[in-house]
Amino acid sequence: MKFDHIVTELGDFGTFQKRVLLLLSPAAMSCGIQIMISVFNVGVPWHRCALPGFHDDTWELQGAAHANIVNASIPLDPDLADDGGYSRCQMRFHDNVTAETSLTSCSRYVYDQSTYASSIVTKWDLVCDKGLLRSHCRMIVMAGLLVGSITTGIIADMIGRKKALMAVVALHASSSIAVAWAPSFTVYVIIRFLTGVSISGMFLVLFVLIMELVGPSKRMLVGMVVMIFWSAGVMILGGIAYAVRDWDKLQMIVSFPILLLGGYWWVIPESPRWLLSKNREVEAEDIIRHAARVNEAQLPLKLFDGKNGDDVKETEKLWHAFTSPVLVLRCTILCLNWMVCSLVFYGLSLNSGNLGGSVYVNFQLMAIVEVIAYVLCLLLLNYVGRKLMYITCMMTGGVACLSIILPVLCSSSELQLWLTIILALVGKLGASAAFAIIHIYSAELSPTSLRNSLMGFASLFARVGGMISPYIADLDRLVNGRIGRALPLMVFGSVTIGVGLLCLLLPETLNSHLPETVHDAKMFGRKHVRDASSSENSEEKVNKDDCKMNQKLLTASQA
Repeated sequence: MKFDHIVTELGDFGTFQKRVLLLLSPAAMSCGIQIMISVFNVGVPWHRCALPGFHDDTWELQGAAHANIVNASIPLDPDLADDGGYSRCQMRFHDNVTAETSLTSCSRYVYDQSTYASSIVTKWDLVCDKGLLRSHCRMIVMAGLLVGSITTGIIADMIGRKKALMAVVALHASSSIAVAWAPSFTVYVIIRFLTGVSISGMFLVLFVLIMELVGPSKRMLVGMVVMIFWSAGVMILGGIAYAVRDWDKLQMIVSFPILLLGGYWWVIPESPRWLLSKNREVEAEDIIRHAARVNEAQLPLKLFDGKNGDDVKETEKLWHAFTSPVLVLRCTILCLNWMVCSLVFYGLSLNSGNLGGSVYVNFQLMAIVEVIAYVLCLLLLNYVGRKLMYITCMMTGGVACLSIILPVLCSSSELQLWLTIILALVGKLGASAAFAIIHIYSAELSPTSLRNSLMGFASLFARVGGMISPYIADLDRLVNGRIGRALPLMVFGSVTIGVGLLCLLLPETLNSHLPETVHDAKMFGRKHVRDASSSENSEEKVNKDDCKMNQKLLTASQA
């Protein structure tokens, strides 16, 4: 029996698979927590230059005398009225010799502690001339995701899903905990890079493991559920961050529970599909028989005949997909969409602290709309179609982000704040749904012989988009005022609309036979192919109806 036939006999999504999915859910949540914690760890509070000679200077004015000294020493910046009004990076310097007053850069800073009691920004003064280091810090995590996605897949194919999972769990736990004690910014960045490697590796392995245990009819459902667990972790992070405002304490609270994932060694099974690919049929059959007992399913006495029915001689290579102009065009469009989806998905979350209002409320709302987006995909994707729903999500999110310029220029301060947040949430809804759909859409457009390779190739562009996103999210640090606050969303909206419209050139894949070879992929979407597919679907429907009628007649005769 082929493994997919075995899974069908077990039940596409029985008790055994549900149990494994539930056990893996904390790992998926931890991935979301550790990648999004930089919103708070790298949070930038209001700040100004510290008064020279005043070692007890604070952001809060301590009295009339303190206020007079601050007003005399720190110039006001009208573009920063929402941020306390004081210049962030300059102070007045009075030359006693020439009796002239000039502006000079700060040597020390004081920070408002009402939003962040502490962050790495306040610990190492990552503001003004050092402000770009914040973007570098976030980018290095995304670079870790890139390295993890490349290396972990290879390792998991070599040593198995379970051993690879335990290895990345160990790296994830150690790096996430150690970063709270980083003695310098350089060490912090190195450890966060390792955390990024572990995030990508752990999510990839657990995703593949659960996908290899469920039947084809439930893979979309399980994939969306895993993404919902990711978002649930982000929501948990938002609640804890609101209560714990010190970055190192927050880091420890959300990281120490990762040690419990070490128990996976005793409760998570190896992938039977991987064991079969390595000709370890006895071990695979033990796991399958156990799953059958849990699912209360009946299996034949003999499962295998010494031949792995899933082994297919690979004769097509990745470069074959680039021999056709049609496939090159489709691959280019998909890669650009992967990059922009990742750019906007992560960028909007990282930008939640720059929207105005409470960063904690904004962050939580972003997580909630992620869940809503995945639920909408579950409900509508098999009815509306991949292409139409994807383009709709991209256009909706892009127009919402681009429209941010209207309230910024035309609205009062309070109305502008709420409209900005609402439009950003709509943008996040569209980006989240599109990011989920592009995984399925790309897989269905790729030929079976090269599907994993092409998906891996496209995901590299997603990591590039993720690496760019922190710099776009921090554009408001380069341009002050309302325009600066709207600029990241305008960039996100423009690129989203641009690449989303390119998908008009792609074919629909709903209810179509997926391409098996490069030749099938070249022909996919052409009219005569669609007509043949529709004819086959109609014939299949007639056969199913005949079977149902025969079953009814048989039941009636037995009665």
